[in-house]
Amino acid sequence: MVSLPNSEEGANRDGQLQPQTKTYARDIEGARTLLGAARLFLKFSTPRLLTLKIVLFLFINLLLGDYRWLDFGIIVGVALYWPLQEWFLHCFLLHFRPREIAGSRFDPYVARMHRYHHRHPWVLETTFLPTRFVLLLIPIHLLVWWLCTHSLAQAATGVLFFTLATLTYEWVHYLTHTPYKPRSDYFRGVCRNHRLHHFKNEAYWHSFTAPLVDRLFGTCPSSESVPLSSTCRTLGVDDPP
Repeated sequence: MVSLPNSEEGANRDGQLQPQTKTYARDIEGARTLLGAARLFLKFSTPRLLTLKIVLFLFINLLLGDYRWLDFGIIVGVALYWPLQEWFLHCFLLHFRPREIAGSRFDPYVARMHRYHHRHPWVLETTFLPTRFVLLLIPIHLLVWWLCTHSLAQAATGVLFFTLATLTYEWVHYLTHTPYKPRSDYFRGVCRNHRLHHFKNEAYWHSFTAPLVDRLFGTCPSSESVPLSSTCRTLGVDDPP
Protein backbone atom coordinates (compact mmCIF):
# COMPACT_ATOMS: atom_id res chain seq x y z
CA MET A 1 0.00 0.00 0.00
CA VAL A 2 1.33 3.42 -0.96
CA SER A 3 -0.51 6.55 0.15
CA LEU A 4 0.05 10.26 0.26
CA PRO A 5 2.82 11.06 2.73
CA ASN A 6 1.94 12.64 6.04
CA SER A 7 4.16 12.43 9.11
CA GLU A 8 1.43 13.22 11.65
CA GLU A 9 0.96 10.43 14.16
CA GLY A 10 -2.28 8.83 15.31
CA ALA A 11 -3.06 6.35 18.07
CA ASN A 12 -5.41 3.41 17.93
CA ARG A 13 -7.57 2.13 20.78
CA ASP A 14 -4.65 0.19 22.23
CA GLY A 15 -2.65 3.39 22.52
CA GLN A 16 -0.21 2.09 19.90
CA LEU A 17 1.25 4.77 17.66
CA GLN A 18 0.78 4.43 13.96
CA PRO A 19 0.90 6.90 11.05
CA GLN A 20 -2.31 7.97 9.41
CA THR A 21 -0.78 6.95 6.08
CA LYS A 22 1.89 4.41 5.19
CA THR A 23 4.41 5.12 2.45
CA TYR A 24 6.85 2.46 1.29
CA ALA A 25 9.77 3.92 -0.66
CA ARG A 26 10.52 0.50 -2.14
CA ASP A 27 7.23 0.71 -4.04
CA ILE A 28 8.10 4.12 -5.53
CA GLU A 29 10.40 3.78 -8.52
CA GLY A 30 11.64 7.38 -8.38
CA ALA A 31 12.90 6.93 -4.81
CA ARG A 32 15.75 4.76 -6.07
CA THR A 33 17.68 7.85 -7.20
CA LEU A 34 19.03 10.54 -4.89
CA LEU A 35 16.96 13.24 -6.62
CA GLY A 36 13.83 11.10 -6.48
CA ALA A 37 14.41 10.33 -2.81
CA ALA A 38 14.87 14.05 -2.11
CA ARG A 39 11.61 14.92 -3.87
CA LEU A 40 9.76 12.32 -1.83
CA PHE A 41 11.49 13.52 1.37
CA LEU A 42 10.14 17.04 0.88
CA LYS A 43 6.57 15.75 0.56
CA PHE A 44 6.55 14.91 4.26
CA SER A 45 5.46 17.59 6.69
CA THR A 46 8.40 17.40 9.13
CA PRO A 47 11.14 17.98 6.51
CA ARG A 48 9.07 20.81 5.01
CA LEU A 49 8.65 22.43 8.41
CA LEU A 50 12.36 22.13 9.21
CA THR A 51 13.25 23.61 5.82
CA LEU A 52 10.87 26.53 6.40
CA LYS A 53 12.36 27.03 9.87
CA ILE A 54 15.87 27.17 8.38
CA VAL A 55 14.83 29.74 5.79
CA LEU A 56 13.07 31.84 8.45
CA PHE A 57 15.98 31.88 10.89
CA LEU A 58 18.51 32.44 8.10
CA PHE A 59 16.53 35.56 7.16
CA ILE A 60 16.40 36.68 10.82
CA ASN A 61 20.11 35.97 11.19
CA LEU A 62 21.00 38.03 8.11
CA LEU A 63 18.60 40.81 9.13
CA LEU A 64 20.05 41.16 12.62
CA GLY A 65 23.69 40.76 11.61
CA ASP A 66 25.86 41.50 14.67
CA TYR A 67 28.20 38.60 13.95
CA ARG A 68 30.73 37.77 16.66
CA TRP A 69 33.22 35.07 17.52
CA LEU A 70 30.42 33.60 19.61
CA ASP A 71 28.59 32.68 16.39
CA PHE A 72 31.58 30.60 15.30
CA GLY A 73 31.66 28.97 18.74
CA ILE A 74 27.94 28.13 18.45
CA ILE A 75 28.46 26.47 15.07
CA VAL A 76 31.40 24.39 16.35
CA GLY A 77 29.50 23.56 19.53
CA VAL A 78 26.45 22.30 17.62
CA ALA A 79 28.66 20.24 15.30
CA LEU A 80 30.35 18.56 18.28
CA TYR A 81 27.25 18.22 20.44
CA TRP A 82 24.80 16.85 17.88
CA PRO A 83 26.45 13.42 17.23
CA LEU A 84 26.79 12.84 20.98
CA GLN A 85 23.16 13.82 21.59
CA GLU A 86 22.12 11.56 18.73
CA TRP A 87 23.88 8.53 20.27
CA PHE A 88 22.73 9.10 23.86
CA LEU A 89 19.09 9.81 22.99
CA HIS A 90 18.91 6.82 20.68
CA CYS A 91 20.57 4.49 23.18
CA PHE A 92 18.88 5.57 26.42
CA LEU A 93 15.64 7.37 25.53
CA LEU A 94 14.41 5.82 22.30
CA HIS A 95 15.28 2.32 23.57
CA PHE A 96 13.85 2.96 27.03
CA ARG A 97 11.74 0.03 28.24
CA PRO A 98 8.50 0.68 30.16
CA ARG A 99 8.76 0.43 33.92
CA GLU A 100 6.56 0.85 36.96
CA ILE A 101 7.20 4.00 38.98
CA ALA A 102 5.10 4.59 42.12
CA GLY A 103 2.52 2.15 40.85
CA SER A 104 2.19 3.83 37.43
CA ARG A 105 3.52 2.65 34.09
CA PHE A 106 6.16 5.02 32.72
CA ASP A 107 6.54 4.64 28.96
CA PRO A 108 7.63 7.82 27.13
CA TYR A 109 5.86 8.73 23.91
CA VAL A 110 9.11 8.88 21.93
CA ALA A 111 10.09 5.38 23.10
CA ARG A 112 6.70 3.98 22.05
CA MET A 113 7.01 5.75 18.72
CA HIS A 114 10.50 4.30 18.19
CA ARG A 115 9.32 0.78 18.98
CA TYR A 116 6.67 1.16 16.30
CA HIS A 117 9.43 2.23 13.90
CA HIS A 118 11.41 -0.94 14.69
CA ARG A 119 8.35 -3.10 14.03
CA HIS A 120 7.65 -1.30 10.74
CA PRO A 121 11.08 -0.17 9.50
CA TRP A 122 10.06 0.35 5.87
CA VAL A 123 7.17 2.71 6.62
CA LEU A 124 8.72 6.10 5.88
CA GLU A 125 6.38 8.03 8.17
CA THR A 126 7.99 6.30 11.15
CA THR A 127 11.45 7.69 10.33
CA PHE A 128 10.57 11.32 11.14
CA LEU A 129 10.15 13.35 14.29
CA PRO A 130 6.46 14.18 14.79
CA THR A 131 5.65 17.54 13.19
CA ARG A 132 3.87 18.80 16.29
CA PHE A 133 6.96 17.98 18.36
CA VAL A 134 9.11 20.14 16.06
CA LEU A 135 6.58 22.99 16.30
CA LEU A 136 6.61 22.78 20.10
CA LEU A 137 10.40 22.98 20.19
CA ILE A 138 10.69 26.19 18.13
CA PRO A 139 9.91 28.66 20.98
CA ILE A 140 11.73 26.44 23.49
CA HIS A 141 14.90 26.41 21.38
CA LEU A 142 14.75 30.15 20.85
CA LEU A 143 14.33 30.75 24.60
CA VAL A 144 17.17 28.38 25.53
CA TRP A 145 19.56 29.95 23.03
CA TRP A 146 18.62 33.46 24.17
CA LEU A 147 19.23 32.51 27.81
CA CYS A 148 22.62 31.08 26.83
CA THR A 149 23.74 34.02 24.67
CA HIS A 150 21.65 37.01 25.92
CA SER A 151 21.48 38.10 22.29
CA LEU A 152 18.67 37.63 19.78
CA ALA A 153 21.19 37.60 16.93
CA GLN A 154 23.27 34.80 18.45
CA ALA A 155 20.10 32.96 19.52
CA ALA A 156 19.02 33.00 15.86
CA THR A 157 22.41 31.53 14.92
CA GLY A 158 21.92 28.75 17.46
CA VAL A 159 18.42 27.90 16.26
CA LEU A 160 19.52 28.03 12.61
CA PHE A 161 22.43 25.63 12.94
CA PHE A 162 20.68 23.30 15.37
CA THR A 163 17.82 23.05 12.87
CA LEU A 164 20.31 22.37 10.07
CA ALA A 165 21.68 19.51 12.18
CA THR A 166 18.15 18.23 12.79
CA LEU A 167 17.30 18.28 9.07
CA THR A 168 20.58 16.50 8.28
CA TYR A 169 19.70 13.81 10.82
CA GLU A 170 16.20 13.42 9.38
CA TRP A 171 17.58 13.16 5.83
CA VAL A 172 20.23 10.58 6.71
CA HIS A 173 17.80 8.45 8.74
CA TYR A 174 15.15 8.66 6.02
CA LEU A 175 17.62 7.72 3.29
CA THR A 176 18.71 4.55 5.13
CA HIS A 177 15.08 3.38 4.87
CA THR A 178 14.80 3.89 1.10
CA PRO A 179 16.08 1.69 -1.75
CA TYR A 180 18.64 4.35 -2.72
CA LYS A 181 22.13 2.84 -3.04
CA PRO A 182 24.74 5.33 -1.83
CA ARG A 183 27.90 5.90 -3.85
CA SER A 184 30.25 7.07 -1.11
CA ASP A 185 31.99 4.64 1.22
CA TYR A 186 31.01 6.85 4.15
CA PHE A 187 27.28 6.71 3.52
CA ARG A 188 27.38 3.04 2.55
CA GLY A 189 28.82 2.47 6.01
CA VAL A 190 26.02 4.54 7.60
CA CYS A 191 23.36 2.51 5.77
CA ARG A 192 25.02 -0.80 6.61
CA ASN A 193 25.29 0.08 10.31
CA HIS A 194 21.71 1.24 10.59
CA ARG A 195 20.36 -1.86 8.91
CA LEU A 196 22.48 -4.02 11.22
CA HIS A 197 20.87 -2.11 14.11
CA HIS A 198 17.40 -2.92 12.77
CA PHE A 199 17.94 -6.49 11.61
CA LYS A 200 20.99 -7.92 13.45
CA ASN A 201 21.19 -6.50 16.96
CA GLU A 202 19.49 -3.38 18.34
CA ALA A 203 22.08 -2.97 21.11
CA TYR A 204 24.68 -1.65 18.65
CA TRP A 205 25.10 0.94 15.89
CA HIS A 206 23.18 3.86 17.41
CA SER A 207 24.76 6.68 15.39
CA PHE A 208 23.51 8.11 12.11
CA THR A 209 25.47 11.14 10.98
CA ALA A 210 28.76 10.29 12.77
CA PRO A 211 29.57 6.55 13.01
CA LEU A 212 32.78 7.53 14.82
CA VAL A 213 30.68 8.02 17.97
CA ASP A 214 29.73 4.34 17.91
CA ARG A 215 33.40 3.45 17.79
CA LEU A 216 34.06 5.86 20.66
CA PHE A 217 31.47 4.14 22.89
CA GLY A 218 32.19 0.59 21.77
CA THR A 219 28.91 0.07 19.91
CA CYS A 220 30.37 -0.57 16.45
CA PRO A 221 31.78 -4.11 16.56
CA SER A 222 32.28 -6.27 13.49
CA SER A 223 28.91 -7.68 12.47
CA GLU A 224 30.33 -11.24 12.58
CA SER A 225 31.12 -10.91 16.28
CA VAL A 226 27.57 -9.90 17.25
CA PRO A 227 24.84 -12.49 17.83
CA LEU A 228 21.51 -12.23 16.04
CA SER A 229 19.03 -10.64 18.44
CA SER A 230 15.50 -11.97 18.72
CA THR A 231 14.24 -8.55 19.85
CA CYS A 232 15.34 -6.32 16.94
CA ARG A 233 11.74 -5.72 15.93
CA THR A 234 10.21 -5.43 19.42
CA LEU A 235 13.07 -3.89 21.46
CA GLY A 236 12.11 -6.41 24.11
CA VAL A 237 8.63 -4.99 24.71
CA ASP A 238 5.45 -6.96 23.99
CA ASP A 239 3.46 -4.20 22.28
CA PRO A 240 0.40 -4.81 20.11
CA PRO A 241 1.35 -5.32 16.42
